[in-house]
Amino acid sequence: MREIKFRAWDTKRKKMYSADEMGEDQLTLMPDGRGFINVNGTSTKLSQFCTHLIPMQYTGLKDKNGTEIYEEDIIEYPNFMSGKIQRIEVKFILGSFGFGAANIYEKLKSINGEVIGNIHQNPELLK
Repeated sequence: MREIKFRAWDTKRKKMYSADEMGEDQLTLMPDGRGFINVNGTSTKLSQFCTHLIPMQYTGLKDKNGTEIYEEDIIEYPNFMSGKIQRIEVKFILGSFGFGAANIYEKLKSINGEVIGNIHQNPELLK
């Protein structure tokens, strides 16, 4: 069974928070998936909803270097049919992780490439 964990992009600070950092700050994903809540152990009234954090789920896969692959990562890999290097954005579509438009969607099962960035910090990599 794959490990379920998240990281988050902070739209205010322009910073990526790892799953470990979010755990230290007691950030918990809302049950409806809208974002995170900063849970306060002394009183739920003191908890804050963090609308500026965008959740990204871990796919359960690692790239060829052992880097964990998350939703919205950009992966560079060799296309064996064309011989060219391709870049894709990992998305959660139709109930699974993959890439491409919904009509030509391909599931992400394994990857022979590497994570080179993500769409929040490196959008220029997909141009």
